[in-house]
Amino acid sequence: MYTSKRRLGKMLSVGFVILFAALVFCFNVQYTFAQMPVKLKAAAVFPPPESSMMSEVMKIWQDEVTKRTKGQITFETYWGCSLGAPAEHIELLKSGVVQVAQFYEWYTPGKLPIGDFEYVFPFSPVDSEIMLKSLRQIRSEFPQFYQDHTKQNIKMMLDAPGATNDIMSTVPLRTVDDFKGIKVAIIHRYFGRWLPPGATAVTRPAQDRYDLLRSGVVQANSLPFELQYAFKIHEVTKYFIRADMISGSYAPVFMNLDTFKKFSPEIQKILLEAGRDTELKTVKEILPRWWDKCFKVWNAAGIQFLEFSKEEKRKWAEMIEDTTIEWAAEVEGKGYPGSKIVQRWQEITSEFGHEWPRKWGIKK
Repeated sequence: MYTSKRRLGKMLSVGFVILFAALVFCFNVQYTFAQMPVKLKAAAVFPPPESSMMSEVMKIWQDEVTKRTKGQITFETYWGCSLGAPAEHIELLKSGVVQVAQFYEWYTPGKLPIGDFEYVFPFSPVDSEIMLKSLRQIRSEFPQFYQDHTKQNIKMMLDAPGATNDIMSTVPLRTVDDFKGIKVAIIHRYFGRWLPPGATAVTRPAQDRYDLLRSGVVQANSLPFELQYAFKIHEVTKYFIRADMISGSYAPVFMNLDTFKKFSPEIQKILLEAGRDTELKTVKEILPRWWDKCFKVWNAAGIQFLEFSKEEKRKWAEMIEDTTIEWAAEVEGKGYPGSKIVQRWQEITSEFGHEWPRKWGIKK
């Protein structure tokens, strides 16, 4: 009896030692990962920073993180979908194949149903400062945005405003009537339904647009201006039409959540603060610089610049269907407050100074 108690006592002691050692080991893994140099593998859907503004934004954040951590964190980045198609990037990140990734939520709407909500509003804010402030505000009001990230084992580092989505064409487009008989290359489920009556949407990936325009299959192309530049659309068009249809934040940078949690609170703070500072730098410096860069190249190539009037934009807005109602109903069926998001987005952006040509989300 005494021997059995002694054995039991020894077993309990050994078990306690093993448990204590395991806890110490786990603590040390977090501590050493946070303090010792580490190189994070990163993937991006856009071309290298030299030819893509949003890739440059990601690179600036990476460089700032490396600087603020005094070289403890560096990055090995694979640009231009070299590790997989755009829709595969979330799985690369979620599974830990890469620790950082730049992709957009609309590539996988089933996993992030409300992540691209701003892209269901025609004629949404094109002022990058209004866009940034509004995105920060609406995410603070609706925790569902970040809850979805947690479900996918990802953590948002930054979501910088992107370039306005305008049109480059082989023919002049100044009014909605000018679109009659015109084929426009687009992407996204709603953009084609926003075209003026008489226009035809041709849905193709951005890398196909150059050949479509050169061959005359389409006469116009809708993309953010920095991607028009990246894919050299100015070589096969004559006009840049400032329609201010939409802008958004189409290249957020995420970190694998497990990776993020392994860093110390001090390092986590650096990662997030560098992200917020990069967002502001995008608004104040990067976007204006890239517009100047594009303008100079296009001006030298003989591109003519046209702009829709406020009255013509209002006329255009009144002509098209209200896709926000459809989107709201769809996400509400999945348990999200779709109609409330539609309402608050317009309220928030208006408070920050955006003038909507039409109120969306009004059921008739």
